[in-house]
Order: sequence, then C-alpha cells, then structure tokens
Amino acid sequence: MSSEEPWSSYDKDKLSKGWSYPLSRDEVFAALVSAGAVVGSLSFSRTEANFEGRMVLHSCWPSDARSQYLDARPHGRSPLLMWVSAVPSELRQRMSQELRENWLDQAAEWAAKAPMRGNAWTATDHYWILRYTEAAGLILEES
Repeated sequence: MSSEEPWSSYDKDKLSKGWSYPLSRDEVFAALVSAGAVVGSLSFSRTEANFEGRMVLHSCWPSDARSQYLDARPHGRSPLLMWVSAVPSELRQRMSQELRENWLDQAAEWAAKAPMRGNAWTATDHYWILRYTEAAGLILEES
C-alpha cells in the first residue's frame, strides 16, 4: 500500500457533544486504496440538525463539461468529492458496522470507476448518496 493519501485535500469539522463520525480517516483511506480510487476532496462534515433523511456517506462526480473560467474548486488529482457525515452518537456503533460491512467498499469502487466511464458520463454530475431514515435505515441513491 502506498503511503500517499488517496485525496488531494482533507478536512474534518469539530463536533458537538452527542455527535460522532461513523468511520475513521484510516478506514476510508484503506477502502480507497483497496479500490484504487483517488478523490479530490475528503470531508468529514457535521450535520447537527435534524438527522432524519441526512446523507451519511456521499460521493460526487461534478461534470467536467462546464466552463472552468470561474471554477474555484481545487481538483488536484481528481474532481471527485467524498463526504462522511456525523451521526448521533447513539447510532454510531450500528452505523459504523453497517458502513464497514456493506457500503464503504461500494462507495470506494464507485469512486474508482467514475473517471473511467467515458466522456458522456463524466460530462454530467453524478452522485452516490447513502441516506439514513429511521424507518428504512440506510438507503442508497445513485444518479
């Protein structure tokens, strides 16, 4: 495994009491490296409002067809963006286990395949979004 990080930029919000991240930076690192994925930005973000329906794990391919004239986004090695969102602390253990067992590798594989999908695909915005609802748990949305 390479010691180079599979992202160009990284940030992590500080959390208030009662909130936790369901994955660690090391877990995301391992999944991205295993899949051969590189993302432009990895963000651990707080979502300290109503958690119902919120994104827990989210990857985005922003269209590479739009004008770059006013584009201030630093893409680095990849335009891909990935977020891990904070969850209520009482859900952290359950979410963490489910993300590690069922979803993190899928998100990393999606990110690895994104830049290789051809011009028609990369010319439009695409999302891999895992949302949490109390009734259904984690639900995947792809576009």
